[in-house]
Amino acid sequence: MAILSMTGFGKSESMFNGISCVIEVRSVNNRFLDISCKLPKNLAYLENSFKNQIKEKLVRGSVIFSVTLGAGTAGNIPVSYNETAIEKFVAITKAMQTKFGVSGEIKLEHILALPEVLQFTDSGDDKEALEKHLAAELDKALDQVTEMRAKEGANLAVDLTNRVNHLNDVLSKVEVLDPQRIENWKVKFRDRLKVLLADTEIDEVRLLQEACIMADKLDIHEEITRFKSHNKLFLNALKEGGAQGKNLGFILQEMGREANTLGTKCQSAEIAALAIELKNEVECIREQSLNIA
Repeated sequence: MAILSMTGFGKSESMFNGISCVIEVRSVNNRFLDISCKLPKNLAYLENSFKNQIKEKLVRGSVIFSVTLGAGTAGNIPVSYNETAIEKFVAITKAMQTKFGVSGEIKLEHILALPEVLQFTDSGDDKEALEKHLAAELDKALDQVTEMRAKEGANLAVDLTNRVNHLNDVLSKVEVLDPQRIENWKVKFRDRLKVLLADTEIDEVRLLQEACIMADKLDIHEEITRFKSHNKLFLNALKEGGAQGKNLGFILQEMGREANTLGTKCQSAEIAALAIELKNEVECIREQSLNIA
């Protein structure tokens, strides 16, 4: 299974009872799954059903889902009113006025403000058939989104693999420079002591002990080993595919931590420059991985 991007688009165009039906699904990156629906008023009751259907196929991303019927007005123009609801409203209002002695008139704007008074579909419409039709067309649009996200993800995987391989190349350069770095530090350490102690005789045993302590503090072998291990985990996640965005984000945090520690401990201008290169590359990888589901 390929890595999935969060960028995708799907569209379904169909006819239902002579009326055109257009469904569009757009997806961009987001930390979580955030779904926004744009529906005709007569389909508003289906919003939760549509969202659940989307959740079955998409894990992360900011998703905008829209349904357009006819020329864009079908389902948004009222065709009748709920007579029973109006009768109940008038009766209850008059009863309240009588019981509590409240004066006032019932006006048209009061009635129009009531929810569900205006009806946007005829009672004769086949709601069940329309719901099934829309659900099937939404599946088609979602399949297109998934296909596009897979293609985008494959391209991302290639780029990210190349970038992680570059990290390994930089770490190899650090490993080559590391032994000479320790030797250079020993020479500088000894020369500095000679200047500070002047004619005082240096205790070679004590000097060796201090040098060992400092060499241990300056050791970057563990950072290099852990960094390479993180790189391996990252590449394995890319090969495994699927929704790996959160997992890759965690691995990248560890990569950044190792790069920072390596730069702090190295005490070498050449390796420090390579550590900066590592940090910059990790940041580029982080930016790219934000698009992965």
